[in-house]
Amino acid sequence: MKTSMQPESWLSLAPLRSGALAALGVAGLIALGLTVLAPKPASAEPDIPAGAHFTSWSDNGKDGERILQLVKGDLPKVAKVVAGVVKTDTDCDPDASGINHCHSIIALANGGEIEVVHNHAMMRYPCLSPGEKLTLTKLDDGWLVAKDGQ
Repeated sequence: MKTSMQPESWLSLAPLRSGALAALGVAGLIALGLTVLAPKPASAEPDIPAGAHFTSWSDNGKDGERILQLVKGDLPKVAKVVAGVVKTDTDCDPDASGINHCHSIIALANGGEIEVVHNHAMMRYPCLSPGEKLTLTKLDDGWLVAKDGQ
């Protein structure tokens, strides 16, 4: 007499269990992909700092001048110009308003490095490029002005 928990019947369910687990895994990956690919909300845009030469993030980069938000590292002292070279430019997905919030690492001439966010419309003004030379000055607490270097 066999019961429903005999090893033979339990093993016959193994393909169903594997299929169900695989389906759950695929569904999880799809959900993660949709979250990553979904545009960032427009509320992700920071306020434009006082002293910026524009009134919309879509104009950030005009004439080779960009306002960068400091994420990590030390700002140059007020009125001091610091040279830097862009090392990386990543995470450039646009938000719901079409503004990109690219993260970049910039190596400074003094041996330090900073991490910044470049809020801009890449369709109008390009992202920072690895190897690009910049001059950096402090604009405000947490903000820098970056100009194309020579």
